[in-house]
Amino acid sequence: SSLIWLKCGSPPTSPRFATRPPPSMSRPGNIVKALAACGAVKVAWHGLDAFAAPSSGQAPAASLRGAAASAPTESAVGAVQLAAPHGSGAVVALAAGSMALAAVGSAAKRGARRSTQGSAGGAQTARGSRICMAARGGAAKKVLIMGGTRFIGCYLVKQLRDAGHEVFVLNRGKTNGGKPEALPGMSDTDYQKMLEGVTVLVADRKDPASVNAAIAGAGCRFDVVYDNNARKLEEVEPLVEAVMAAGGCEQFIFMSSAGVYGPTGVLPLTEVNPGDPNSRHKEKLTCEVYLDSKGLNWTSVRPVYIYGPLNYNPVERFFFDRVARGRPICIPYGGTFITQLGHCEDLANFMVMCIGNPKVFKQVYNLSGNEFVTFDGMAKACAEAAGAPEPKIVHFDAKKVKPPEDFPKAFPFRGMHFFASIEKAKQDVPGWAPKYSLMEGLKSSYQQDYVARGFDKAEVDYRTDDMILEASAAKA
Repeated sequence: SSLIWLKCGSPPTSPRFATRPPPSMSRPGNIVKALAACGAVKVAWHGLDAFAAPSSGQAPAASLRGAAASAPTESAVGAVQLAAPHGSGAVVALAAGSMALAAVGSAAKRGARRSTQGSAGGAQTARGSRICMAARGGAAKKVLIMGGTRFIGCYLVKQLRDAGHEVFVLNRGKTNGGKPEALPGMSDTDYQKMLEGVTVLVADRKDPASVNAAIAGAGCRFDVVYDNNARKLEEVEPLVEAVMAAGGCEQFIFMSSAGVYGPTGVLPLTEVNPGDPNSRHKEKLTCEVYLDSKGLNWTSVRPVYIYGPLNYNPVERFFFDRVARGRPICIPYGGTFITQLGHCEDLANFMVMCIGNPKVFKQVYNLSGNEFVTFDGMAKACAEAAGAPEPKIVHFDAKKVKPPEDFPKAFPFRGMHFFASIEKAKQDVPGWAPKYSLMEGLKSSYQQDYVARGFDKAEVDYRTDDMILEASAAKA
């Protein structure tokens, strides 16, 4: 029942695993053994196993929390698939339209080739309006954020304003009037201060004419552009064309996903791993190719799982919903698959620190935390963060669980090992490193978000859990 930590240096480079690792390397227990075989030194301390691998003077790459010594009993998965009212303003007329372009095959090839080079509520604002807030003088850059109303966008706006940049957010104006949401624990005075120098441009990114009109209506050239929510090329093209028509930009920072990577048996994932043309994130690779073809100084950020206060995806909340109410946690694949989470504030910090750094031009970066965690380890860590007893874990066979379409997902993580090296990000952006440990981040998420926003008192749909538990009881 103990949580097991593993510290390691650079990813193993044993020639035996440099090209095609044996299928056994996909099993978590054997990954631990392989680390020991590659020079790691095992130290036992109060029932915990720690591995210290040679790092050649480099900072530790990551640590593993909750590692199990046995392989999954149900899964034969052999490869890891890599993945307040504030101001008013003039009205800008907006129109409609659409554009499209896609070439997934060439995107995957170009993405791999490039990698090897180093590589919730509020008043609704009518479309067409531009909300200008009092600007604070001395902004170093004019920054455009696509989105900016929730989660990562809110942290990004805060850090950009703290750095003295002038911020424009472009969105549909449907959430909080298009303004960024206040961060947890932020006073109204601090919120108002964050909004100083923030301008809301209202447009629908699926409507090219409206995007062009909003950006033209801003009456300025943007130095830096962040695209936080594009999934398809047809969503990126109108933004890029409008920005270029307004004079171009110095940097274009694109939010991709570590989910773009193809299957591999060598972990952790690095930026040289090829893309997967079958990934649901495959068009993000196409977007990277497009940005490169336009001659932009682009940077692509590839987070693993993102967590932290304001998270609208039920990542850590899945576990909190159960440990806060004393319910069992249903976990697939024996709970031994390894994954990784990165705190939203750390992600935003990296994105801001990219400004003005030529090393990040035309590069991709994996972003996450320093630690790796097993599925079971995540459940136990969330219970500890919530101050709850260690949870009862019920393992189930994911292949035999088929919830009806209107039921919640059975589990928030993909059924495979999924974790990445963040060493390239540390090297190319000096001074950046994750601020939050997994436990620190989970505690902040539980207290500042889950409890503060009343999720601990909200009704939760446990129909999928109940289906799994009934089947488990019947089997027993």
